[in-house]
Amino acid sequence: MSAVRANIAANLAGQAWSVLLALACTPFYIGILGVEAYGLIAFFLVLQNILQLLDLGLGSALNREIARSGRTATPAFADFLATAQAWYWILGVVIAAALFAGMPSLVRWWLNPQHVPVSEVSAAARAFAFIALIQWPSSYYSIGLAGLQKQVAANAIQMPFNTVAAIGGVLLVWLGPRSVAALFLWQAAVMAVQLVVVRGYFRAQMPPAALGGRAGARALADTWRFSAGMSGIAITGAVLMHLDKLILSRLLPLEIFGHYSVAATVARGLYVLITPVFSAYFPRLSSLAAQHDGVAVQRCYHTATQVMAVLIVPLAAVLGLFPEEVLTLWLHNTQLAQASAPLVSLLIIGTCLNGLMNIPFALQLAYGNTRIGLTINVALVFVLVPTLVAATTWFGATGAAATWALSNALYLAVGLPLTHRILLGGGLATWAAKDVLPPFIAALAVAALGRWAMPAPIVGASALYALGVVWMLATVVAVLAADVTRNWSLQAIRLRSL
Repeated sequence: MSAVRANIAANLAGQAWSVLLALACTPFYIGILGVEAYGLIAFFLVLQNILQLLDLGLGSALNREIARSGRTATPAFADFLATAQAWYWILGVVIAAALFAGMPSLVRWWLNPQHVPVSEVSAAARAFAFIALIQWPSSYYSIGLAGLQKQVAANAIQMPFNTVAAIGGVLLVWLGPRSVAALFLWQAAVMAVQLVVVRGYFRAQMPPAALGGRAGARALADTWRFSAGMSGIAITGAVLMHLDKLILSRLLPLEIFGHYSVAATVARGLYVLITPVFSAYFPRLSSLAAQHDGVAVQRCYHTATQVMAVLIVPLAAVLGLFPEEVLTLWLHNTQLAQASAPLVSLLIIGTCLNGLMNIPFALQLAYGNTRIGLTINVALVFVLVPTLVAATTWFGATGAAATWALSNALYLAVGLPLTHRILLGGGLATWAAKDVLPPFIAALAVAALGRWAMPAPIVGASALYALGVVWMLATVVAVLAADVTRNWSLQAIRLRSL
């Protein structure tokens, strides 16, 4: 198995396990703490993602530079590593202190809790500061391992700690104290131990000469333009990705925001497949781009696109066409499932389109081109932010979900042609006719046939069996419809027959 395929498999396992834990624990959190408390947890998760913007694009630069020169250990590279490491540690300390001091008052003003006590909201905000403290240096070492393409080992480290954090958190809130603050403190403690382990492994993989650099602004001279561009993309991208949740958390009761968060959790399940493919192919594309091997870049790009489409489209089709069945199986709450089902379908459309754009985005970053993504994001922010506010005000959660789908459709329609024309000199017809449309049409046809055969919502074991069969068949036909994955499958069959 190639390194890229091994990394994809490891990332899929890690992401799938992480989401599986989240899906398994969410019904317990809702049952023990209440849907408002789950909305509070979801709000801090959004905040955690937004805080990642403060790395100012350095994370993508770090991944790219390590992928390009991680084994050379030049003095300039060592200084760059030392500077990035210092920046992440400083961010952790400064942000944690600011959150601990100011977040309780801000959260009490922003949210609209009806059943969760104000004191619990404040305590959760302070406990979240400890998570923020640890997440920054942890991000540095995790990004470093991704750049080294040590993603198999990184997932082998991460998965046990995720398990302890998730299952231990459920046991904690079940046995007491039943509070979001206690849950956050437990997760912070587990993250601290994980940080020690990941740091040690990362340092063991680097040449000794790469670990003795000096931190300083000069070390960023060769990467600051890329980092600045990535910072702009990250900021505008976060506005597009998370503004719906921020607006809903402000304008609607915390319980309704909890309903939206449940639907968003289901849609976010697609990232179980999206993120591993992106994480595996981005370093590979960066390495090939650094070698100026245009033919290999195009071959890798089209392969990655087919892999992405084959993996995410079948799951998106099943989740989008059977949202009520999926929610009922997950939550065992028919009323909540019926209320959230339309939101799931809209959010799934947007997330699937976002996933298809991930490989073109990886190609942009591999060539150090941040202008395409930044320009489109800025334009979308100016157009869609007012649209999102108006849609949420007039149509509530449904309007916000529809805006997410619209924003990703516009991004794909504009960003894809620009990427192909500027970086590949064309090839858009191949992307559509060969890489995406065959698995898309095949998987959607199977899922739609399954929906037609089961017009009424089904529940229980029969629903689990039926959805599993539809997903499996949709994936099989998608694999066979794309030539790269079809050839891989035929090769595997031939090897087994020998």
